[in-house]
Amino acid sequence: MKRLVLLGLPALLAACSTTSGTGSSQVCTPVTDQGLVSGSFTPASSTQVLNPTTLEVDPNQLVVTDNTFTANTGDTLVSNCNDGLLRKVTGISTQFVRGSGVSAQAIRKVYVQTTSAALEDAIASGDASLDFQTLQIGDASLVQSVPGVHAEAITGKIALKNVTFSPAPGVTVTLNGSVTQSIDPTFRLQFSGQKVSLFQTGISGTLSSQLSATITTTGKASLAVAQEQQLASYSLKRAFLVGAVPVIVIIEPKLIAGASAGADKPITINAGVAPSLSVNLGVKYNGSTGTWSSLSSNPAFQASLNPSFSATTPGGGQGQVYAKLVLDVKFYGIAGPSLEAKPFANLTINASTPTQATIAGGLAGTGALKAGFNILGKGMDTEYALPSYSTSQNFTCTSSSCTQN
Repeated sequence: MKRLVLLGLPALLAACSTTSGTGSSQVCTPVTDQGLVSGSFTPASSTQVLNPTTLEVDPNQLVVTDNTFTANTGDTLVSNCNDGLLRKVTGISTQFVRGSGVSAQAIRKVYVQTTSAALEDAIASGDASLDFQTLQIGDASLVQSVPGVHAEAITGKIALKNVTFSPAPGVTVTLNGSVTQSIDPTFRLQFSGQKVSLFQTGISGTLSSQLSATITTTGKASLAVAQEQQLASYSLKRAFLVGAVPVIVIIEPKLIAGASAGADKPITINAGVAPSLSVNLGVKYNGSTGTWSSLSSNPAFQASLNPSFSATTPGGGQGQVYAKLVLDVKFYGIAGPSLEAKPFANLTINASTPTQATIAGGLAGTGALKAGFNILGKGMDTEYALPSYSTSQNFTCTSSSCTQN
């Protein structure tokens, strides 16, 4: 039987002093977009699922306006609130606030002091698969973008128009084209004995790009490490209701362009690729061993690279251009795995044959997990770097044609 801990007047005054004037209180907004769930979880006996419409949230405190709410120290509270709420109770106090009007009844508010919790605190056992469904990257999910970038959620296409950046002094790259994705992120969570026994996350689908780059150097330039620029970022949020337990997942896609160039003199060259490839990237956590491993496989071409090349001002040199889609995954607002798929083109021009180029292009995929990801389970805070997976085609090109090597 849960009981409400009622504190005396000094404690009530203390609660008032800690909740007023902080300016950090947030009203809970329910997560309404839901993903697909198969399987179920059995909540722990000390777990409570809170109605987000009754909550205000501070970093270390919740304010619950609900006449029926009771809790004990040590309980785990979870709600589909904002980025997801998952906390453990450390203390409770109650206050009655008189409502407006002559005959208005007093409103009961419960101030709950909290600390961070893990999902394994809330779940005793269970096995569930979560399907985010195909990413709808569009204006509705846009966080920021540079001029010339536009996304269409229905088609999954991110268009680039005259996007210009400088990867090195004296080097200018102008990108045109698009990146089109049909990618489905999925997750699997398995709990046993109130511990994570298995966690898997992955992305699968297709990624197509049509990249056209104009590279200009104002003089001799040494080839350097590719410099990157974020072109656009998005945020998509889903609530997965696994039985009574809401699991909140946020995916933050980022489109990042990268380029490098080196030349023996001032040059202006144009190169293009249009590959379409399958993507299958993923990682797995084994709770019995506490280790991470890869679930990825090499990309496979769905359509040829379709390269093109021309030189307005020819010369010898090397270059690389890519536009990668990076998917950062968060559970309850805490950063977890990051998976990236990178369509690329590598260009090599021999100074003795400056109107001919070798182009190698395709797709590379990798990912990473930073230390500190323990929102699902306390043993999951190991840093892990996913091996790189890559597939490419090689061509020899002139301004009139390209021949696969």
